[in-house]
Amino acid sequence: MAATGKFRLVMGVVVLLLLIAAIWSLYAVFIRAPMELAGATAAGVKEMFNFTPRVTVNQTVVIEQSAPIMEVATVARQVMVDHAWSHTWLGSTKSIRLIGTFTAKAGFDLKEPFTIAIEKGPLRVKASLPNPKLLSLTMDSYRIAADESGWWNRVTDADREAAVRDLQNAARSQAEASGILEEARTTAEQRIREIVERNGASVEFIAPAGL
Repeated sequence: MAATGKFRLVMGVVVLLLLIAAIWSLYAVFIRAPMELAGATAAGVKEMFNFTPRVTVNQTVVIEQSAPIMEVATVARQVMVDHAWSHTWLGSTKSIRLIGTFTAKAGFDLKEPFTIAIEKGPLRVKASLPNPKLLSLTMDSYRIAADESGWWNRVTDADREAAVRDLQNAARSQAEASGILEEARTTAEQRIREIVERNGASVEFIAPAGL
């Protein structure tokens, strides 16, 4: 009888230990690991981009989006534009040619949602970035390559101002057509992938809501 009771006690302890181990494993896999990944991912994004994304674990918000800045630029590119302007009146043509250098910056408007969703079993991350935008276009310099009046159609200061405005519009169009927006998204995704993989998970990028 004593041996039987001792055996039952040992078995009870073993079962209890196994139950505790199972509970701990479930806690580690389904609660601790996702929360640690959420915190590490948010911290990595903040360190790299200077803002905290909205993070959810199984559709429950665990970290709210917070940003001390309104925009984050991920790509800067120099754009050179050669623009010609002309006007003809009664057969007399005046023309202006400008060459300008601009700095274009592309990235994300942080007033729009930037979310990291963590799913359990298997542990994985789904990231949703807003659509990239051309955040700024700064004219670094420009020079007048040609400024020619017609016989009775003279170049005026208003013409020169209009030519500069056209130069800026041409620079914006050229920057947007250069692939800078796609590069801004690719750069951000690459950096987020590095953060997530560094913390032992994989990431899938999904389109913003409504698209």
